Amino acid sequence: MMTLDHSASCIHNVYMSSSVALRKPLGIRATPEEHERITQAAQREHRSVNSFVLRAALQAAEAQPSAKPRRTREEIMAILKAARGEVQAHNPNNRDLLAELIAERREAAARGE
Repeated sequence: MMTLDHSASCIHNVYMSSSVALRKPLGIRATPEEHERITQAAQREHRSVNSFVLRAALQAAEAQPSAKPRRTREEIMAILKAARGEVQAHNPNNRDLLAELIAERREAAARGE
């Protein structure tokens, strides 16, 4: 059985079967208008509001690309060191490639290219 606390528009679970005891509650707050829209949509699908909202939330979560785990500082430093090594292998004289690129672009701009 579901009740609506009209003062805060918060949905509460009043009855939970023993099979649901292993689930963690999710609390949401909705305006009366939002609650009515959700309730009507749940009724159209012959679902409880809880079931409807949970299903919609899970679908949204599954649609999100999974986040890649954050790299540690040590991992980032190792990646940068490897990248510098690759650049150095192709630039043995340690030329300032950025300065050369900027100079080339300025010359091209001066020529109207």
